[in-house]
Amino acid sequence: MGLSSYVPWWAKLGIKLCLARLPVPYAFWKRLGVFRHGEMMVPERAISAFESHFQSAVEHGQLPANFRCFELGPGDSVLSGFVARAFGAQKAWLADAGPFAETDIAGCRAVLATLATRGLATAPLKSATLREAMEEFDVAYLTEGTSSLKKIPDQSVDFIWSQVVLEHVYRDEFPALMRELRRIVAPKGVGVHSIDFRDHLGGGLNNLRFGDEVWETKHFRNSGFYTNRIRPREMIDLMRAAGFSVEVLWEQRWPDLPLPRDRMAKQFQQFADEDFMVCEIRVIMRPA
Repeated sequence: MGLSSYVPWWAKLGIKLCLARLPVPYAFWKRLGVFRHGEMMVPERAISAFESHFQSAVEHGQLPANFRCFELGPGDSVLSGFVARAFGAQKAWLADAGPFAETDIAGCRAVLATLATRGLATAPLKSATLREAMEEFDVAYLTEGTSSLKKIPDQSVDFIWSQVVLEHVYRDEFPALMRELRRIVAPKGVGVHSIDFRDHLGGGLNNLRFGDEVWETKHFRNSGFYTNRIRPREMIDLMRAAGFSVEVLWEQRWPDLPLPRDRMAKQFQQFADEDFMVCEIRVIMRPA
């Protein structure tokens, strides 16, 4: 168990607020394990995450043989793009809020080797750099957040997926992101999204202690623990408002309310207890 397991949520919040204000690049904090955008640089992890969402899509629809896919929020690596190609994708787009992915080609070679041992061999890698490898395998990495999606043609993506990413999209940008996803998805396309509604401080709902006047400030948004606090039913309504039909594939719940209601900010008092009991869901989204 790491040291962070023993640090209370409020201490983590204070530490990250202070560290995020220092003029230190993200790569340095990532090496220290202070700020990290997922664990997709590990080949096995990148493969299992893609395969899990891909199987959900296949079980609930029919993807074309040479499907085109899009991952929202690949985090610290672009390996999922190469994994997608091994699973039959013709092209893979990846989009994130910044250039967080590692640039060493070693991870690409490792994931292709791992795929080969599982009978998912791709064409031999000819490139010497990761940038060249991405061009070779037709993997596009976009790093300007929601605005990046404007580079993807209308109705061109058959399979969209994300792994615990949607809860990190800024609250005021969420509707625009849903509209962009609706624009790029093919008429018979499908999206599979796993969403974690826990706070990213201690795995509870401590993020609900703060009102938007604090939580949505620049310092809180950029300190590595931001979640948009959109409640599950509210998020599904926003998806539907953008033109999707939504089905919940599975959910995980807390046995008891993880934060007393009198500890929540006033803006959350209007919600029913049910809106705080779901801690994680996977949904499938189709054009309505």
